[in-house]
Amino acid sequence: MKPALILHHHEITLKGDNRKFFERQLMKNVRTVLAGFIPSARVSGGYGRFVIDLEVGDAADEAAQRLSRVFGIANVCSGLRVSQSVEAFCEAATFLLEERKFSTIKVQTRRPDKNFEIRSMEVNASVGEYLCRHFGVRANLSQPDETVYIEIASGSAYVYTSRLKGAGGLPSGVSGRVVVLLSAGFDSPVAAYLIMKRGATAVFVHFHSMPYTTVQSVNQVKSIVDALTKFQYKSRLYIVPFAAVQNEIVLRCPQKLRVIMYRRMMIRVAEVIAAKEKAEALVTGEAVGQVASQTLRNIRVIDSAASLPILRPLSGTDKEETMELARRIGTYDISREPYDDCCSFLAPRKPETWARAEEVEDAEKRVDIQALIKMTDLMSVETFSYPKISETSELNT
Repeated sequence: MKPALILHHHEITLKGDNRKFFERQLMKNVRTVLAGFIPSARVSGGYGRFVIDLEVGDAADEAAQRLSRVFGIANVCSGLRVSQSVEAFCEAATFLLEERKFSTIKVQTRRPDKNFEIRSMEVNASVGEYLCRHFGVRANLSQPDETVYIEIASGSAYVYTSRLKGAGGLPSGVSGRVVVLLSAGFDSPVAAYLIMKRGATAVFVHFHSMPYTTVQSVNQVKSIVDALTKFQYKSRLYIVPFAAVQNEIVLRCPQKLRVIMYRRMMIRVAEVIAAKEKAEALVTGEAVGQVASQTLRNIRVIDSAASLPILRPLSGTDKEETMELARRIGTYDISREPYDDCCSFLAPRKPETWARAEEVEDAEKRVDIQALIKMTDLMSVETFSYPKISETSELNT
């Protein structure tokens, strides 16, 4: 018997001829999160599962926690690699259950390796009968106190009793790049997480209004990106000065249209960054009807400033759903801290909730769009990595 972690693939098992591409990327991601922790040579496997052989001294619980955040994994199981025999299954199950207290048990077997001649139901019956007799318990197939899982695959077998739910989705890096407009609030970090779960690599951009606002929002966003990097391993954060652009809009354009015009300018600047990063789409944390700028009409007017598609993973969610997911992914405690929001700087008292595209476009004729974009040239970019230390550099666009 040898200790092992068994990782079951999520939806990539449904892929066709390109399944191996997804498996290779998932294997790369698994080895990345375990770098310096467990040697990559001990990670093996293929269709449907990966197996990580453990040795004495390995921190199996920490490894399992790291792996549970890897997109593309359905669950992480901690157990034993054994030979293919009913006797070995019984011995392994006894070892795993020896220190536990329980009165009912269930055995559940999968047999992908059909070279093992004993059928799954027969294995369940034989191992279950042995365990009931050995521990003095009874079988319960609907709500057992303990379940023993047996997998017979690829010339080996695996026995385990615990399964840690994985992140699911598609492996990070298989779906191209997106630029995420990120604030320090609850919504946009969750939107970023959801699009990352679909295999996209997120490049983050944060707009700030310093010196009229404090540095707090920038610091919070850095902490948020650091938290999200645990799901994609490398991140870039563009920090964009926006106060000068806002001042020009305030001086020359109707008050009620300010927020919509702020958003349209943010979209244009984000597209400049998207061109640099070879990104395929933009992502925002907007939900339909949540605030004045997020009515369907205003969303349509904002989108008309873009040439790339704008994805809104939260468009149909409510705030409670978003905050619950923020708690799960580790951004809630960061976002709950007070900060100065960029769009709240010089915000109108009565923002337009049902803007007309013609009116907004006419207002934009009063400003030089390209000159406003150039006002954001002095931006910085910070890089984050997991589990490595972040580095900072300066960019001029």
